[in-house]
Amino acid sequence: MTEVSLLNALSVSIGGDTEGLLRAAASLRGQGFVEALRFDWNDVALRGWRALDAREVEGHEESCSVRTADGFACCVGPLWYRGAFGREALQRLIDDANARRPRGPGGVALPGRIDATCLRGSHAIFLQRGDSAWLWNDAPGFVHVFGTDDGRFHSTSWLAARAYMGNSEIDEDAAIEYVLLGASHSERTVAAGVQQLPLGHAVNLPSRRLHRWLPAEAWACEVPPRSEDEAKEAIAAHLRTVFDEIATAFRGRTRAALSGGFDSRMIVAGLLDRGERPELFVYGDASSSDVAIALEVARAEGLPLSAVDKDALNARLRPPDLDALVASARFFDGLPNDGVLDPGADRQTRIAQSADGHIALNGGGGEIFRNFFHLLDRPFAPRNVVRAFYRTFDARCLRRPRALERYQRRLADSIARSVGGTGADGRLQRQQIERVYPLFRCHYWMGVNNGVAVRSGWFATPLVDLELVRLASTLPLSWKNAGALQSRLIEALHPGIARHRSSYGFRFSEGPDARARRSEWATRIRPVLARPLINATRRRLQGVGVSANLLSRYRALLPGEWRLDPALDLQRLPDEAAFSRALSVELLARGLVE
Repeated sequence: MTEVSLLNALSVSIGGDTEGLLRAAASLRGQGFVEALRFDWNDVALRGWRALDAREVEGHEESCSVRTADGFACCVGPLWYRGAFGREALQRLIDDANARRPRGPGGVALPGRIDATCLRGSHAIFLQRGDSAWLWNDAPGFVHVFGTDDGRFHSTSWLAARAYMGNSEIDEDAAIEYVLLGASHSERTVAAGVQQLPLGHAVNLPSRRLHRWLPAEAWACEVPPRSEDEAKEAIAAHLRTVFDEIATAFRGRTRAALSGGFDSRMIVAGLLDRGERPELFVYGDASSSDVAIALEVARAEGLPLSAVDKDALNARLRPPDLDALVASARFFDGLPNDGVLDPGADRQTRIAQSADGHIALNGGGGEIFRNFFHLLDRPFAPRNVVRAFYRTFDARCLRRPRALERYQRRLADSIARSVGGTGADGRLQRQQIERVYPLFRCHYWMGVNNGVAVRSGWFATPLVDLELVRLASTLPLSWKNAGALQSRLIEALHPGIARHRSSYGFRFSEGPDARARRSEWATRIRPVLARPLINATRRRLQGVGVSANLLSRYRALLPGEWRLDPALDLQRLPDEAAFSRALSVELLARGLVE
């Protein structure tokens, strides 16, 4: 076995059904992967896969696999561990896995002295040493790992795990969440019999058992910052470490999105602070404020910028027919956030972002530094968090009896599990509520995007990791409201980049003005119980929904009753992205995507 510089997917079997394994391998090939790595140990068989578009780049030394006399390790996605990247990080994992440590009262989940606080990046890791082998992912779980009910097959590809099961049965509750929210928000997935690796868990492969290596209390900060200045310094110091690691591993090979918002500006500030000059890109047409601001910033800082109008690009392509929909589903692993109705622009831009061995950096998750749910500073029950944020649709689209109650209960219970709560109606303290965003919203929703992104090349969302969540969840809301502290963080990283205007009407170097604070306050004071009604009024005024032409076109392409028709009124879905997701489910239910 030789070392592999880049893996985009992996599959692991423990014995398992021979026919199922053949189906899973065929699925991965159908998704555009070629087998690049094999490792067999006892009855554990690992296969590493590379995307055809993710070509080797001469002169790049990073590696996604390493074998030593002490063991073997590989990863999908970028991995930093104890300051090292790629092969060196994997080597240090093997070394630490071989180090002995006393077993605590509850045992340990990861082997040896592996330090979870030193793991960074969006990745899934396989590690074998001695008589043990483990599979786990990054702390926030942004590269999802899927397992089958028999416990014998795991993969970073949901379609591969589903193919192993060999049936098209749909988990209706998970499918409803996917259609309405852009992702299933529990360990259950749209495929019956396929589960997602729970947050903070690892698979002990020989025993086929799950072990919790990162308990809910691990996300709590033991000594919160005592002042806003202390918080700024602590967070900025950690961000400098993160961006220094990225710049060292990918010197001259970084690309980053830039818009008018906080998070993309923070990414660019962090890279510039570490001496890296990233290639920038922005999506939108010539009238977009994001494009105008990005052009202004890039010009002033002397950075290359590519502006791409996805709508114009798609307008030159034909609306997807059945073959194109199936190809889209395979590229996006079946269930993308926005569904399968992509004429091609999304796929093209994703491949371009990480082409030529570059790493694409995205500001996703930067809202940990702001009051994401716009809630008042007090405890809330998980059920009220659901009402505040996850009730943006017309309840009449749910057709089953008591379906809304079931939907809200499932989400609330999942929120409670994510942050160590006691159930749908138990009170969450303020710090727990602040962790709902990274550990629930980002874990399930953003993780879909990250998982798709690493299928094409290097990709990371460096504004969310274990230490940053710990720090951010302890901050008083008065520091987070309207982006006050985050503005100061951007200026601390790079004063020059902070002086340019933003899409919020103020410069980050000056912080939120009175208008921005009033606007944020007006959103924050809206009663939670009234927010579904407010959302309904907004939908009526804006006239959003699914166009009759879109419905008729794809109903004609796939005639007959759709799998979700008994559960959802597709005409009442909140937008065309939701319909696109319902279409994704229908392709799967009919066995058109394998």
